[in-house]
Amino acid sequence: MKDRKRRIEVFSFFNHTTISEHLEKMAQKGWMIEKVTNFGWIYRRIEPQKVHFAVSYYPKASEFDPYPTQEQEMFYDFCEHTGWKLASSSAQLQIFYNERENPTPIETEPKLELAAIHASAKKNFIPAYVVLMVLGLLQGLMFISSFLGDPIDLFSSPSWFFSGFCWFLVGILCVVELGSYFIWYKRAKVVADEQGELLKVPNTSPFQKIVLGAVLLSALYWVINLIILGDRLERWIAVLFCIYLPVLFISVNGVKKFLKNKKASRRLNRNLTIIASFVISFALIGIITFGTIFAGNHGLFAEKGEEVYEHGGMKWVAYQDELPLTVEDLLDIESDDYIKERRGDESFLLGEFVFSQYPRFDSSDFVDLPRLEYTVVDVKADFLYEMCKERLIYEKEYLLPLEKREYRPQDAENWGANEVYRLYDPEYGARDDYLLCYDNLLVEISFDWEITAEQMQTVGEKLGNL
Repeated sequence: MKDRKRRIEVFSFFNHTTISEHLEKMAQKGWMIEKVTNFGWIYRRIEPQKVHFAVSYYPKASEFDPYPTQEQEMFYDFCEHTGWKLASSSAQLQIFYNERENPTPIETEPKLELAAIHASAKKNFIPAYVVLMVLGLLQGLMFISSFLGDPIDLFSSPSWFFSGFCWFLVGILCVVELGSYFIWYKRAKVVADEQGELLKVPNTSPFQKIVLGAVLLSALYWVINLIILGDRLERWIAVLFCIYLPVLFISVNGVKKFLKNKKASRRLNRNLTIIASFVISFALIGIITFGTIFAGNHGLFAEKGEEVYEHGGMKWVAYQDELPLTVEDLLDIESDDYIKERRGDESFLLGEFVFSQYPRFDSSDFVDLPRLEYTVVDVKADFLYEMCKERLIYEKEYLLPLEKREYRPQDAENWGANEVYRLYDPEYGARDDYLLCYDNLLVEISFDWEITAEQMQTVGEKLGNL
């Protein structure tokens, strides 16, 4: 039987009422709070008993303090004389417990208690949440903008969807927390002045748990997509990302804890910890970036059995992926110098795949051999179809407004499609770029030559039923 356990607790910094009630319930279950850390709250096993808890705030404290100040020690001694023993502390947050049946409250002056809470909140909670709120809302706006303007990239990339959605939730959470705090603080000042009582803090823990649950579900969605649909490079980056964050977090906290153990002053500890966070972060990012580039240049992301050749002092993968449509299907041509590459992103909602056929860089026919490239958007969720179609048209017609290009409807019968569009521009006229619309597929395809009706039928047969 374990004598210690760690729990992730979800409480607002200023919600002393709910924290006290929770700790009392834990003590009745046989668990006493021992330490509040960034990695969770640590409890030690005790005999189940009814214990009173009080949460106090000391604005002058800091997480970088090597030890309690003389003023804090005097406060602890005063509390102990009235039966309140220090259970744990974390920066300004001080947790006391009392085994007496009807203990005298630590804080007896509501105005002073409210002032201490607000002073403590201004020191850490408010600045941190304001920064997170701004970052979260900016990222959230980008997430919403992608949903409305570029659904293909968003929904085909589980990583982008996961990160954007999480930042959006962080922004909303910070808005709720800051809003709840300032509304409570404004009302609490009035109540303290007029009634001499401290207004009970609103409990936002249920909302925080909903947000946490949504984050965990989106993380599960990301991991499942990565395992089932991700390629080697995506898994490599995901693993490095999952290593990067804990290593950075543990390293920075390790520096802070080491300096506290060495009795470094608050200012020295804070400054060195901030410097360490930047140095360690940049070092880890540099190692990850260099390692990924090095691995890619040496063909480490090539699938088993793929040929690697050297050209221009670098190693290249001679992809021979299976393509649904090839140059050989359309033209009477054969060459061993072709690279056939399939790349893209895919999720359970949507897939975007780019198929390319082009000569090797070291081929003697590099200039003369025809090329073929097409993008297939596999829309698995029906509600995304029109959004994706409009996005593909927008990319060709409006992203380069000076060219004034436009998609014009064409006869779709030869292609076996529901709709077909051909790209036109005022200078060159009709181009060999097409958008083909099938039941659940959108295909952008470009040719090096003027395509014939027979070749159109071949394209429809090969791509229309993917």
